[in-house]
Amino acid sequence: MPDPSHTLELRRGPAGDRYYLDGRVLNGGDVLELCFSGGWVAGRYEWSPDRGPLFFCSIELVEGGVAEHVLELPDRALLRWPTGDLTP
Repeated sequence: MPDPSHTLELRRGPAGDRYYLDGRVLNGGDVLELCFSGGWVAGRYEWSPDRGPLFFCSIELVEGGVAEHVLELPDRALLRWPTGDLTP
């Protein structure tokens, strides 16, 4: 069973609502890893008032380009802080 600390937690505070991961506050631009069924993918966390927590990632293309993707993070999505070097 996945560790519940590896999901986003919304906490209410005097300065407003903030998301936390593993007890640490999340800020726009933080690099995280999202678990897909085939493994972990690195990406960037952002928050949108219209869409909620978002995960930006890119797919390398054979021609040398990059395809950017934005995913709305569902409740209970499995995330973690990066565990090491994220360079390909």
